[in-house]
Amino acid sequence: MDLPARIQVGDLTEDCRVKNLSMGGAGVQLRRLSNGLRVTVWFRVPTHEAEIQAAGVVRWATDDGAVGVQFDGLRAKETWALGEYFKSLQSA
Repeated sequence: MDLPARIQVGDLTEDCRVKNLSMGGAGVQLRRLSNGLRVTVWFRVPTHEAEIQAAGVVRWATDDGAVGVQFDGLRAKETWALGEYFKSLQSA
């Protein structure tokens, strides 16, 4: 998986890439971030036109810039969009 995305850390918003995705969180390629930081990630999945917004917490990071974000919880429309996207991957 390699989805273009944006991430907000404090007052700074940066471009990043979503490399792994689940209902509970995302693996993001950016730069090393500290565990416990509050972030918001915006991205689109190919099966849904609207941008998905997910707030969460950095749970892990590696020296090469991989960051694990645990989502706080998704709204119904984001949960539905991700479910449809995951279904499309199973049938491919």
